[in-house]
Amino acid sequence: MAWLPGGRLRWVIACGLVAALVVVGVIVAWPHAQRYTGVAPPAQFYEKVQLQPALTSDYQRVLGVAHNAGNNLETLTKALRYGAEVIEIDVISARGQLVAGRNKPLPRLARQLFRGPTLAESWDRAAVADIVKLDLKQTNREFLDELVAFLTQRDKSRRVMISSPDQGTLLYLHSRLPGVTLLFSMSRPEAVHQVQTNSALQNAIGGVSVFQGLVDAPLVAWLHQHKLLTLAWTVNDSDQFNRLVRLGVDGITTANLAILRALG
Repeated sequence: MAWLPGGRLRWVIACGLVAALVVVGVIVAWPHAQRYTGVAPPAQFYEKVQLQPALTSDYQRVLGVAHNAGNNLETLTKALRYGAEVIEIDVISARGQLVAGRNKPLPRLARQLFRGPTLAESWDRAAVADIVKLDLKQTNREFLDELVAFLTQRDKSRRVMISSPDQGTLLYLHSRLPGVTLLFSMSRPEAVHQVQTNSALQNAIGGVSVFQGLVDAPLVAWLHQHKLLTLAWTVNDSDQFNRLVRLGVDGITTANLAILRALG
């Protein structure tokens, strides 16, 4: 470039630097953009767990729930291959239809940019699963009515679970989806108190989906006394896995394919 005039050379160098920065920016931002638009697969890995011979029969009765696997068709397929009995699908409404995805910052923009699978696509791909668990990320009535219409039009032979941390959502769906098992999602101690003191909520649900750190022997005993299923999330390591199986939980939600295989 020695033949270029000084000013023009500086301009060429500056353009090259800008182009390089743009490329670097795209490379750095791309994973975040994929997550924001629902294209990126949810976490899924294989990490060996230590099984305890004394719990062999208990492993067989515990449901293996593939954490968020239904948000991506590839992770859904892999979870089924490793023996997942329950495929969990997060559900929101985006671009005028129900989709398999989670809420993001600036939700109106995120829903317009969403490019992940539709709920119908994930539902069809999960056809061989014993149970489909829909984890609702919205609570407005239009969304809930869309969901009711979606499930009403589907094959009633498939077992369906629906989880939500919102009591109003579960009470609203209780009379509209009588064949569905409703789960109260509990992430804090206040939610445990709520389910134990609210008879209307107890009558509407068939179980709970509860953060693993809240699960202890008294809670499991109380839930089983009230004929409520106990699904614990998100459990990925041996110690927590075996502790919860020993306590008598009915299902374990995990991103660890080794746990799905052990339970499947």
